[in-house]
Amino acid sequence: MIDTDAALAPFEVDDLDGDVLLDLISDNTDQEWRAERRRLRLAYQLCVTHPAVEADPASWADGILDLAGYTDTLGGEGTPEVAAFTVELWATAAGVSTWSAKRTLAAALDLHHRLPHTWAAVEDLRIPGWKACRVAEDTNRLSLEAATWVDEELARRGTWGLPTIEKTIKTAIAMFHPDLVKNNGLPGRDDWDVTIDHTAGVDGTSRLDAIGDSVDLEKFHSLLADEAATMGRLGDTDTLGQRKAKALGALADRQATADLLGLLNDDTDNGGSSTDGDNQAGGLVHPVTGKPVTRRRSYLKTRLYVHMTLADLATMAGATTDAAAAGGHVAATNLFGTVHLDTLTTWLRDLGTNARVTPVIDTNRDWAVDHHDPPETMREQVILRDQHCVFPWCTVDARNCDLDHIEPYDEHGPPDQTRPENLAPLCRRHHLAKTHGTWRYVRNRDGTYTWTNHTHAWLVTRDGTTSLTDP
Repeated sequence: MIDTDAALAPFEVDDLDGDVLLDLISDNTDQEWRAERRRLRLAYQLCVTHPAVEADPASWADGILDLAGYTDTLGGEGTPEVAAFTVELWATAAGVSTWSAKRTLAAALDLHHRLPHTWAAVEDLRIPGWKACRVAEDTNRLSLEAATWVDEELARRGTWGLPTIEKTIKTAIAMFHPDLVKNNGLPGRDDWDVTIDHTAGVDGTSRLDAIGDSVDLEKFHSLLADEAATMGRLGDTDTLGQRKAKALGALADRQATADLLGLLNDDTDNGGSSTDGDNQAGGLVHPVTGKPVTRRRSYLKTRLYVHMTLADLATMAGATTDAAAAGGHVAATNLFGTVHLDTLTTWLRDLGTNARVTPVIDTNRDWAVDHHDPPETMREQVILRDQHCVFPWCTVDARNCDLDHIEPYDEHGPPDQTRPENLAPLCRRHHLAKTHGTWRYVRNRDGTYTWTNHTHAWLVTRDGTTSLTDP
């Protein structure tokens, strides 16, 4: 393996040892620190050359209304404002996500205007740029007075170790922002929520997090523990933790059954006047009113799209679970990532009649409508086709995006303007960048996208972004 040193002299990595190896490690660290310093210099220069000239500067939201907590400009208090969509200039030139670009530009602004001693340490190569960015990021929302105190205290100590940085910033918060520590940094009522993350695991595994009233959560946890214990007594050999996780589904199914029997509400879905033909509950009646009970479906409301080959579909339909697993066949889903066919088979078996299988959406269907907003089927087609925002290096899920007319819609224009080939998912900030900025794009015949901005161009596919401009 051949590499080159700082003087561009070639060397064989596999032959290195002793002092020569250590010298090259030190040389590599020096190059990294210099590269980080240059990156921050360039980031600040981009901000300087793109000052805000109107009342809509670049911010953590860049004009996206009602984005809670992200309406502040990039730099903290005391930094100059930057023109809208400057972030996209850095992101596309550096080949990074928009969020990464925001962090870099904000850190560059804060280091120059709020943390001059820390920036001087970067300039003198006394600390790496990433450590200075850590200070800038952790003080970005603090007042200029608090940030200045942190900067001066770190310079007085002469050290920027992570424990020192963390302790100094916590002290500054206590001194200048006591309101931020009223709960000792712990979650309070304002943080109550229940969230689910389908990207946290593999093969049909997700993560559920809850913050709420202590008594309520303890009651629910005890209920899960009791359910898991019952499973164990009935012969389930999984671990206690696995049984508690499975108990979530068991309790949800039991809740649906309780509604089916009408135990929670004297009124059925059709107002308690079900006819024999509508009574799909197998002759069940309400235990109090004696009226027929109309079946309620499962509480599962997720729409899952599964992408698989015809061969895999045949395997799933005709083979046993063990055979499907042994074959190693997998399918891609819109929510749960890649899962084994035996996992899908298990889901369908467990859901039974509550699993509704609908025809597939043809992502290559060519059709059009003569109004601005696409129908739901067309929207689903475009979302499934592209899967994420098609701006360079953006990975925002298409379901959280706007559908943009690539050729702007003209209400007085020709028919068939709203069609899949003229629609593409753009997250709100990149939709605004395309509408009000200098970015333009086209959809290519092979389904990829070519973006241009001034003299630069990028090719965007479902799998990533490639720069088309020579460095």
